[in-house]
Amino acid sequence: MPDLIPGTPRWFDVTAPDIAASAEFYTALFGWTARDLGLEAGHYTLLFQDDAQVAGIMSAENPDGTAEPAIWLPYFTVADTGASVAAAVDAGAGVLMPPTDVFGRLEFAVLADPDGAPYGVSRSITDPGTERWGQVGNPMWIDYAAARTPSEAMAHYAKALGWTYRNAGWETATENPYQALSTPATGEFGGVRRAAPGEPAPRWSLVVRVADADAVAARAVELGGTIVTEPADGPGPARTAVLADPAGAVFSIMFVG
Repeated sequence: MPDLIPGTPRWFDVTAPDIAASAEFYTALFGWTARDLGLEAGHYTLLFQDDAQVAGIMSAENPDGTAEPAIWLPYFTVADTGASVAAAVDAGAGVLMPPTDVFGRLEFAVLADPDGAPYGVSRSITDPGTERWGQVGNPMWIDYAAARTPSEAMAHYAKALGWTYRNAGWETATENPYQALSTPATGEFGGVRRAAPGEPAPRWSLVVRVADADAVAARAVELGGTIVTEPADGPGPARTAVLADPAGAVFSIMFVG
């Protein structure tokens, strides 16, 4: 989110077995441009809309030759990375990567929540993060597919990041209603739902705002991606679909009228 308010999403990156192929997919799908930061940065690739940062792509390959799964990873704004990691650990998280400086631009760490879903925390030094949150062609929401009751899954984040969550109100015939996420200083920025049977969970994914959900879903298939959930209406004046890139990283798109 542009104001970098503590607890809110500030960045997203996707792990990819082939960074160049991933960049080709996302630039063709959303009209983004890509910039490879070079060997020193492990060929981490920034994605832009015009001159505004959107997200990044990192290699799924570990130094020991093993590979991470292809996933979208959100990073949340914090004022003190070390203190935030300690708070997350106290709330049941595991540390996947300790606080790390990135060329004096930011400091980040990667954690796993008590259910195993990875997420990041990040303190900006000079880096602006995702610059056009909520605009067409940019992230507008984050989604968590929970392996248990949504409100139970979010208890960790309430302790670690100060989130609040509430029944969003549009699921009235379920014992596990969708929970909308916010901080005391912000409006809602994401939500959590009980994963469907057979759906990989728990996991985070980003939601990109689009002008035409059906057209973007069809284009994703043309580019080698897959439709996980077909475009559907609701709630409100919205149409959404869940997609996966050619490597299997899941993300969503949403049209808002």
